[in-house]
Amino acid sequence: MRRFLLLIGLAVLPARPSAAETVDYLREVKPVLKQRCFACHGSLKQKAKLRLDAAALLRKGGRHGPAVKPADAAGSLLIERISDAEDSTRMPPQGKPLTATQIALIKAWIDQGALAPPGEKPEEDPRAHWAFQKPVRPALPIGPHSAGTRNPVDVFLAAARAKKGVTASRPADRPTLLRRLYLDLIGLPPSRAQLQAFLADPAPDAYEKVVDSLLASPQYGERWARHWMDVWRYSDWYGRRSVPDVMNSYPRIWRWRDWIVRSLNEDCGYDRMIVEMLAADEISPDDEDSLAATGFLVRNWFKWNYNQWMRDNVEHTGKAFLGLTFNCCHCHDHKYDPIAQEEYFRFRAFFEPLELRHDRVAGEPDPGPFKKYVYGVAYGPIAGGRIRVFDEKLDAQTFFYSGGDERNRVAGKPPVVPGAPAALGGDRLKIEPVNLPPQAWYPGLRPFVQREETERRQAAVAAAEASLGSARKTLAEAERLLAEARGAVSANKPPPVVADQMAKRARAIAEAQRTVRLDEARLTVARSDLDCVQARITADKIIHLGANGDAKASSRAASRAERQYNLDVALVAAIQAEIALDRARQIPAPAAQTQALEKQLSSAQTKVAACRKALDSDSTSYTPLSPVYPRTSTGRRTALARWIASKDNPLTARVAVNHVWNWHFGRPFVETTYNFGRSGAQPSHPELLDFLAVELMANGWRLKPLHRLIVTSEAYRQSSSIADSTGNPQSVDPENRLLWRFPPRRMEAEEVRDSLLFVAGELDTAMGGPEVPHEQGQSSRRRSLYFAHHGESKMEFLELFDGANACEAYRRSTSVLPQQALALSNSELELRQGRLLARKLWGAARDEPTFIRTTFEQVLGRLPSAAELRASTAFLARQTRLFEQQKKEIEAASKVAGSDGPSPEPDVRARENLIHALLNHNDFVTVR
Repeated sequence: MRRFLLLIGLAVLPARPSAAETVDYLREVKPVLKQRCFACHGSLKQKAKLRLDAAALLRKGGRHGPAVKPADAAGSLLIERISDAEDSTRMPPQGKPLTATQIALIKAWIDQGALAPPGEKPEEDPRAHWAFQKPVRPALPIGPHSAGTRNPVDVFLAAARAKKGVTASRPADRPTLLRRLYLDLIGLPPSRAQLQAFLADPAPDAYEKVVDSLLASPQYGERWARHWMDVWRYSDWYGRRSVPDVMNSYPRIWRWRDWIVRSLNEDCGYDRMIVEMLAADEISPDDEDSLAATGFLVRNWFKWNYNQWMRDNVEHTGKAFLGLTFNCCHCHDHKYDPIAQEEYFRFRAFFEPLELRHDRVAGEPDPGPFKKYVYGVAYGPIAGGRIRVFDEKLDAQTFFYSGGDERNRVAGKPPVVPGAPAALGGDRLKIEPVNLPPQAWYPGLRPFVQREETERRQAAVAAAEASLGSARKTLAEAERLLAEARGAVSANKPPPVVADQMAKRARAIAEAQRTVRLDEARLTVARSDLDCVQARITADKIIHLGANGDAKASSRAASRAERQYNLDVALVAAIQAEIALDRARQIPAPAAQTQALEKQLSSAQTKVAACRKALDSDSTSYTPLSPVYPRTSTGRRTALARWIASKDNPLTARVAVNHVWNWHFGRPFVETTYNFGRSGAQPSHPELLDFLAVELMANGWRLKPLHRLIVTSEAYRQSSSIADSTGNPQSVDPENRLLWRFPPRRMEAEEVRDSLLFVAGELDTAMGGPEVPHEQGQSSRRRSLYFAHHGESKMEFLELFDGANACEAYRRSTSVLPQQALALSNSELELRQGRLLARKLWGAARDEPTFIRTTFEQVLGRLPSAAELRASTAFLARQTRLFEQQKKEIEAASKVAGSDGPSPEPDVRARENLIHALLNHNDFVTVR
């Protein structure tokens, strides 16, 4: 059928262009060849020794002769192969055939002489691509533009502007600059006190002191964690939350979020962060806090398909850290970058041994072992513990498959070995197995586990003793009452009454005796359980931690203590069955019920006999206090992580710097933040990018010095207003790529919500902890960072303001929509915070002009202009009059609204309206 359709298509080819309709090779032919042919016949690969990335090479041909014969399309091998009706021999071999129009154009071009511009050069060797060369610190440009400029950022930018005849704008005013800096570094505006302190500080380094204080603030980590969480695809668990069923990511992954915040605040090196995210379980297996970093890999977990987890690990490790689209070579060799399809699978092999595990955390419930996928079983969120990865399948093999479908394993092709792209030096990695410390592969050895297991059993013993004491008191009371009834006989009370009392009290004694007997057995179990766990802990310490003692004797004692415990548990079950049967016979119960209880007792007695027999045996085996994992790890991910985080890797530092620059200036050097390959964008300032990349590595990969260098530059401190520029830079650089002014931007979603709470003094600054359900977004005062973030649903408020996509946000999109203004204006959160702020500010001001100035400073971070002051004064007066005219209606509505509603007092409500207006002011949601 495909052959028939192709023949039909060729039969109706449009007529060739006439001689007057010359085919443009560069515009019409070469793009088709590039898109469909260069992958196999270009600079990356030359199948059959044929290259098609230049007209001269087309004429030269390959192993089978020239591909093109000028003026003879019918005799050209290229036309023969792209027009072939057979799937097995037609080119290109993958994807759909070239369209009839494309084939007609190529034919016409050949018949017109296969003309091409003189001096056409083939594509460059992909290994020579700028991003694949190790960055070298460039020399600072020297010239008049750099006179008096100390910051290297400004030197490079000034040189670029000088070439275009553009000059930088004037510095921003101090209130604007301070608000910009606060929002940038900590995601919150400055308070009035902080603004006034800065304006009152005449020191020449006043700005630098603020920079240092903000970088030292714990809120810096919260602000910048959200940025990196975008790139690293942070997501809480999701799948079917209404069930609930975990399908993607995993519960308790919030510990990874807290690790990111903590690492940034501690200025941990970016290289170290990469290594911990990919291999903390291998490089720091004893550091419980660092283990949460492997949330980067946990986040990619997908319940239904292990292969999808592997694919996501490959794709997003490549994009996040290297700026490479490995996913493009899942089905074939990369069309642009020097990455073969086999290298894709070699990269996957780093992750092949992975599995998840739950680690117990001190003070939290034991989550138990990780539940592997079972069809039809819903896995709800776990209540405690830490989720992390480990290498479970130490001999895991990665097989080459075709068509992007793991079912299409290529027969006869051996498993691939772990490796990164050879073009980047990734084929020389040294992979060595990692011997793990005992507490890593056997978490039950951790002191807190042993302590908590002991304390739990000690508490059980105390509870059992208390229960037995209570039962014995009940028995004693029952015996006293029976004796009292017997005494009534001698007092010549009516015999029927005495007999009835004695019968009831005799039954009470029998029931109390059963309870005492059962509680005595339960106390024996509790004490036996305590003895058992203490014996197991003693044996564990001797066997695994090198404590003094005889390993064989201690393990034999632990084994016997456990078997004694099992016997005591069986005895309790037998006593319970015996008591139940005894009660049933006294009622009497139906025969079927009695028979079932007799069977239950017989089974319990059989269990007791088996446990007695086991107790007489000799054994050294006993149950560990936790799951036990492999004692070694493959070391694959350690090798990968150290290669990525190496100074010799040409991509890692550049990719990181590109993101940082984007978040400071709203636009990255390389627009394609996740693709630094040959199909990605060229850098706008390549020398500055390389300078900052080298600077990052030279400072131990610490990010705070990089931030400081950027925000103390003149480029960062200049005005964002076009009115403050000189000349006409817009005509030369309308997109502001030369940064002749600071680019203003709309606040990010989290900044908007957090600032609403902050200016009202209501933001809860508590850090860390489990995610807050996003349904509480209008009521909770927690920072937006801590709300549930996942791919199943989003907080509506954050989504309207372009919150991050949990599945991919290497660069956030930004929009300005009417719905945003409506959402802010009608938000219960905003209205409530505005009312609270109005009360607070009026209480401190007490006169209208002061209130207006204070409000502007608190909400917008600046004083009002003279015109704004007049307008605000008139607004308050007008609103007060309007509300006085409607006072009865307002008072009635206020009673319904309650304490959270607007004030019924006209002047108070007018002030609430003014703050509401300022919270909806463009300056509130804009970083200038």
